Order: sequence, then C-alpha cells, then structure tokens
Amino acid sequence: MSFKVIKVGRAKDNDIVLTDASVSRYHCEFFFDESGNVFLTDKDSSNGTFINGNKIRGSIQLKANDIVKPGLDLPLKWKTFNDSSTVQQVQDHAATNEYLVNDEAVISKTKKGKGFLKTIFITLLIVAVLIGGLYIVNEYFSDSKLEPIDTEKPNEEGSKPSKSKKEINYDFSCLEDENDYGSTKIINKMEEVDSEITGVLGGEITIKKEEEVGTDLLKDCRRRYRFIESGMKILNLNGILKLLTNKIKEPKGYHYEIYLIESDILNAFTAGAKIFVTTKMYEFCTTNDELACIIGHEINHNELGHIKQHLQKERFLSQVGATFQQIITISFGQKKETHCDMTGIDLAIAAGYNGCVNIELWKRMQKISNEGKYDVLDNLRRSHPYSAKRSVCSKNHIMTNYGYDCN
Repeated sequence: MSFKVIKVGRAKDNDIVLTDASVSRYHCEFFFDESGNVFLTDKDSSNGTFINGNKIRGSIQLKANDIVKPGLDLPLKWKTFNDSSTVQQVQDHAATNEYLVNDEAVISKTKKGKGFLKTIFITLLIVAVLIGGLYIVNEYFSDSKLEPIDTEKPNEEGSKPSKSKKEINYDFSCLEDENDYGSTKIINKMEEVDSEITGVLGGEITIKKEEEVGTDLLKDCRRRYRFIESGMKILNLNGILKLLTNKIKEPKGYHYEIYLIESDILNAFTAGAKIFVTTKMYEFCTTNDELACIIGHEINHNELGHIKQHLQKERFLSQVGATFQQIITISFGQKKETHCDMTGIDLAIAAGYNGCVNIELWKRMQKISNEGKYDVLDNLRRSHPYSAKRSVCSKNHIMTNYGYDCN
C-alpha cells in the first residue's frame, strides 16, 4: 500500500515550508491515498485553510480544480505534491527538499548539488514561459486588437462616435431638472466646497498609499468572495483593461489590476488601482462596449483623485482607516459619479469601443433598480444621480463633444 502525507506550515520540519505570517507553524495536511484521492485537513490553524474561498473545518476531499489557500498566502499548487520527484513518500522518512509553492514560483532548498541544478533549470524554464506568455498577451491586446475573447460579449457593430478632434468639455447641467427647485445646484456646490476643504485639511496622499489601501481591499475581498482566477471572462476583462489604460491621457502612474468576484450584487468598485467587477455586473453587461464604459468609470475614480479625496477626509476626521464595507459602497457624490461616466465614455471611445452603449446601460439600470420616480427631497439625499439623468448626461456628452447622435 502506497500513500503520502504532505505537511504544510511555517515550521522548518514541514514538507512544504511557507513564510507568510498568516500561515501557522503547522497549518494543514494533504493525504494522498493509493486510489489517487486527496484529502485536506486543517490543523487548527489561526487564520484558517480555504477551498475556493470557503473556510474548511476538519478534513475535506479535494476535487481536481479546487483552489487551496492557507491563511492569506497565495494558492498552493497542491497537485504537484503527488510528484515523487518533488516530495517524499511517507515510507522514506528522509526528506531532502523543502518547497515554498505559490502562484509565481517554486523555490527549492536542497542539500544536494544535483537538486540545486535541477531547481535552477526549472526556474529558468518558468521565467522563459512567463516572458513568452507576457509577450503573447501584449501582442494580442495591442491597440489594433479589439476582438472579444468572450464570444457572449460581442462588440457593437455599425457606426459609432470616433475620437474627438477638439478639447473635451464636461457639462454637468444635465443633472439639473426643471422640477428640482435648484436642489441639484445646491448639491454640486456642496460637493465643490467639500472637495476644497478635504484637499486643505487632508494633507498629501501618495499613489503608494492609495495602492496600499487597494492591497488591503484585495485581501479583504479574498476572505469574503470566491475569485474567478482563470478562464475566458477574466482574460476578457484584462484585455479591456489594457486597451483602456493605454489611452489614459497624462496617467498618474497607477498600476491597474482587475478582478472578477462571485457575487449576486450588481456592482463594480475600486481603490488603489484595484478594480473589482462582480459576476452579476459582468452578466448584466451585454457587450464588451458596456464593460469598457463600466471599467473606464472605475479607472477614472483613481485618475480624477476621488479615492485620494476619500482617504484625505478619513485622515482629517481622525478615522483609523477605510473598512471593507465603506470602500465597496463608497459615495463620491453626484457630480463626481457623472464625471466618471463621461470620462469612462471618453476612454472607451479612445480605445475603439462604442460609448453610446452607456445610454442604454443606464436605462436598463433604472428598470431593475428601486429608484422610483424623481423626488426633490430624495435627490438631496442621494450620493449617486438618478439613472435616467446619467443616461441623458451620457447622450449629451457624446453629442456635444463628438458631434454624434447616438439615436
């Protein structure tokens, strides 16, 4: 009878030694039986062991595509643990290698020269594959490539607005309504005053600080959601993101990343150049053009300094830090949200997408939301404009700046 037990943790006598602080000394254990079944046991670790984002208790039998994460560390390449060339069989009781396994590297510490040379060869091979993969992705997602990877998200066909030949103007009078009794002007003025006070009292916030907040948000999301790590959808989102970021005028220097998380909430949010799109939002968007407008909107919350202003306000209000719930439901104000709608359209058009789709997108948003009819008092309380107004603002913006009637 042949079986294997692979122990994982920070202690040096584990078979797989991890260095992340969230990993316990003796964190978890893999059991490979003679029939090829694999069982994972959490060893009462401090930060838990997760399968596909769900914390486990006791022992669980693994499936081939399960994603295993100890604590907050990166996923383990656990299927390689059954390779006799990389881990010992229990019967041998004589380990010669310790492996730190994550998504980016397999680092081996060996006592034998042959094992050391083998590790160097494997590392060089991995580097070569990564470089080749990055080259292919870069070529595929160059500015001349707009073909959708996800065939269920086709690009809009037919005529569409082209790049503006004049300086783009942002007119927010579209938010005003003849029945609002001046409430929108009051809201916009209050937002301007708030931004000025925040800038003076909040001090300087660096891009590095913003990106640290984004990293913290990513860790929180990984604890709360299951991430779509691979496949057509995440490739599609990364392709759109690259095309959009290549068209940012005077970029501030953020390093953008995009994530697809499983959630039945219609939402997309961002902090520190980390952009999160829920599966509900991904499915709600019928084309890549609509996804481009949504992603462009989130990019501009960073580029226009909205995240920075939020952190400045936290600072002068003496708050400890943004909580997870604050960030994913963050309110920037009606004017800022509309500004991001417009600049998101600009990015989408510059990248070759059809910005007109944003008009219909917000009409559909209105239908499925609980906004109700326009109300002056409600308008004063709202942090986001009514969807109907956002649709009108999108149409006016394209007509004014691109000379194109989306009808």
